[in-house]
Amino acid sequence: MDHKIPQHNPWWRDPSEISNDERIKEFEAATIQWKPRIKYYINFDKDKIYTLRGPRQVGKTTLIKLLIKDLLAEGKDSKSIFYYSCDLVANEKELFEVINEYLDWALTFQLDRKYIFLDEISSVKNWEKGLKHLVDAGILKNTSVILTGSHSIDIKHSIERLPGRRGEGEEPLNKILLPMKFAEFAETLNPAIRELFEKNDLFQSEKRRNIIFGLFDKEIDPVLSLLRIYQDELDRLLEQYLITGGVPRSINDFFSKNRIDNSIYELYIRSLIGDLARWQFQETYVKQILRSIVSKLTTNVSWQSIVKDTDIGSHNTVSRYTESLVDSFVLNILYSVDIVRKNACFKKEKKIYFQDPFIFHSMRSWVTGLTDYFNGTQSYLDNPEDKSKLVESVVENHLVRLMYNTFPSDVFAPHEHVFYWKKSGGGKEVDFVLKPGENELLPIELKFQNKIQKSDYKGLRTFPGRKGIMLSKNRFDVTGNYATIPVSLFLLII
Repeated sequence: MDHKIPQHNPWWRDPSEISNDERIKEFEAATIQWKPRIKYYINFDKDKIYTLRGPRQVGKTTLIKLLIKDLLAEGKDSKSIFYYSCDLVANEKELFEVINEYLDWALTFQLDRKYIFLDEISSVKNWEKGLKHLVDAGILKNTSVILTGSHSIDIKHSIERLPGRRGEGEEPLNKILLPMKFAEFAETLNPAIRELFEKNDLFQSEKRRNIIFGLFDKEIDPVLSLLRIYQDELDRLLEQYLITGGVPRSINDFFSKNRIDNSIYELYIRSLIGDLARWQFQETYVKQILRSIVSKLTTNVSWQSIVKDTDIGSHNTVSRYTESLVDSFVLNILYSVDIVRKNACFKKEKKIYFQDPFIFHSMRSWVTGLTDYFNGTQSYLDNPEDKSKLVESVVENHLVRLMYNTFPSDVFAPHEHVFYWKKSGGGKEVDFVLKPGENELLPIELKFQNKIQKSDYKGLRTFPGRKGIMLSKNRFDVTGNYATIPVSLFLLII
């Protein structure tokens, strides 16, 4: 057996060796320990091939090591657990050989079930061919497999070439580990909020969805009144979330030093650039496109308007690069909604948001040439208009998550469920529109400002139908035609 294989799996010698794993030690030593909720949606009892996608530096490898630690704690035979980092694998042939070598070795131990973890599989070209051969030959019977990757399209499209071979059932097998949502951030940092979540069954996503969709009918769940006791704390947590985002490293750095070192931002930037370079994307083009998007955050843009800000000659190139940044979990694209057809207008102007505040600050610092990233972050947030734009970006990302949880599926497409609206002929606009049903569109407006006037509801009033939610900075009011709720409280329920 290749000596690298036992090196990756020290628990074969002694199950307690998992405690000496660098990721586990880092997790145990962390000031803030985040256990993603997704951890509880992975079932090892059946023959399934899961994919775990998500941005770099968000903790996919740490999550895998925590899952391995749990399996060992449950008393699973340590030799049944195989981990390998695919950064070390050259091609699908070598991948097949590595897995086969482990499986041949494991045969001698008469194991009931095996658990295979392949980290950063997307770095291996044509990896699905090696896996397909093993599946077709029946070699992966009584085996659970988890594959991780940082680029959505590669791992998603490659796994589609394994139809019917993955143990499909009702649950989505394509898992996405995104940075912490605001709710996860709040309950991780504040035990009282976590306790309140537990007591009121708020860890049940269906209950939270019912509370949110009830707001469109001005129904105020009693738990919202209870959570309002924590309003000042929620606002303070949101201020911190706008600095750190939901990335564990940045959160831990901030709460242990009261700042975030340049090295944390640069770690994310370097890993993203490395991923894009592997896909033959030019760094200078990426930088120019992101610089344009940062300057246009929350405004309506066309591919052509971004072209004008760059040295790129074609809107097709801009579109392709931007889509790749979406697939790399950097950006989200929000399309305008056609009220009559109730679907996205791809040809009209769009809005482009960042997936997470820390990702935004990293990218902005990189493309604008800042030398002190943390000071640059604070300066940006000191400007109320800029802060409001970032809050809008956070809301957009959370609404996509809300709709995914409403329609969990391996083929979920954000552009089918979340939009913005602009009245034909210009004029009135609504920040967000949700599509929770075939013929239903629900508007949400955000006004992150100290005072909200009657005129601020114009967009909601103009939108067809009489339902809607106004997200405010601190106002909670249901006396008018629409429920008005502080954005920090709204985000907590998603």
